[in-house]
Amino acid sequence: MRPQERRRDFFQQEGYLVVKNFFSTDEIARAADAQDAYYRGEYDREPEFDWPRPRRCHARTRKHPYASFFSNALEKLLRDGRLGLLIQESCHMATVRFWHDQMLYEEPRHGDDLKYHWHREESRWKTCEASQMITAWIPLTDFTPEMGPITLSTSGRDPASYRRMDLGAGDLVLFDRSLLHGNPPNFGNLPRRALAAHFASGDLSYRA
Repeated sequence: MRPQERRRDFFQQEGYLVVKNFFSTDEIARAADAQDAYYRGEYDREPEFDWPRPRRCHARTRKHPYASFFSNALEKLLRDGRLGLLIQESCHMATVRFWHDQMLYEEPRHGDDLKYHWHREESRWKTCEASQMITAWIPLTDFTPEMGPITLSTSGRDPASYRRMDLGAGDLVLFDRSLLHGNPPNFGNLPRRALAAHFASGDLSYRA
């Protein structure tokens, strides 16, 4: 069985797929630099649609949509075709459309509150409709267990089914819109930095 077929079978069975070392060290470093520049209010491209321009941000928790439309480095990482091809092959999609991204950042915190922000992507995407919708979650730094890496659950909120993703910079995890997932708090020593890129099948359309 070819690697693409093994990935496809695993994704269809489990609803997610981990891919190690998909991006190079240099690519991730450039993306991390672009993230820092964005938070300083700097950018090197402008989108064709009307969206608030980057401005200085010092919040402890940050989530910025459409960041790749302001940064050449982020655009290349997410939209140069490689990630789309991986999703097409692994998720058995005839066509793939990139439609959304989020740049994520959370500083360390202290305490013993282990609450997860559990959700399914489909609960957030109220104005979009497609037969398949996939998220690629991409860390921009090596994650330790204390940093609260993304956690997936294939059996509801049963702790026995939690699968905390062991990911480093350059790795990624793909998961289906119906898969329950969340992040525990960051109790590590470094900020949790990641990108979430959202793809859909070619029949993606607007839903009122």
